[in-house]
Amino acid sequence: MALGCAVLSLALLLSALPAALRWGQAQLDTGALLCADTLRFHIRADSDSPADQTVKLAVRDAVLAYADVHCTAQDKPAALRWAAENLPALELTARAVLAGRGIFSTVTVQLVEMYFDTTRYSTGILPAGRYQALRIDLGGNARHGKNWWCVLYPGLCRSACGTYALPEENDLVCGSYVVRFKCVEWWQRVTASREDQVLVETASPSQARSKDGEGKKRYGTPPHCAAYAVVEGV
Repeated sequence: MALGCAVLSLALLLSALPAALRWGQAQLDTGALLCADTLRFHIRADSDSPADQTVKLAVRDAVLAYADVHCTAQDKPAALRWAAENLPALELTARAVLAGRGIFSTVTVQLVEMYFDTTRYSTGILPAGRYQALRIDLGGNARHGKNWWCVLYPGLCRSACGTYALPEENDLVCGSYVVRFKCVEWWQRVTASREDQVLVETASPSQARSKDGEGKKRYGTPPHCAAYAVVEGV
């Protein structure tokens, strides 16, 4: 009798395995789509000193105010193009904030693809994974201070909850912390590369470069007089 129950239980488990695998793959696919449909905004302060952290937040406010006026992107590709074309203007915006405080340190503005840990917002959660991001580094400290981030698209650093195109993406961001989210988080932590990849960066006119012209083809030519550089053919 006991052996029969064990065999029956094993048979039931084996019959449920394909469905469980399909479910798990669906969650991973949704997580990958979420990463692809999100453009994040990341500012890294020069240090953890109160002065540097205050400057970081002032730069954040100025850049978000600029984006609020000038960015009208209705989808991720348009948001990415806008960010690439406006890197020089965003750098000037950040430098103006620093100059207004008598600070003339290094400012680096880039579009990057990088790994983010799971991020909890007041209105939702973004799972760990590799995301494209507009990143601003203040100062030349390679270790950086405490950083700040949000979702630049969709939501312009307000709430990404409910703003994605697919219901599954909104469910993953807005839903409670359940098994399906844990599945995506675990997989990304195990498999995602931690190496940052620079996609686009500002540069002086003599340094501006593009591999095979792919940068202009994908993002368009920036309307600003300052130059930009495209790295790794993106």
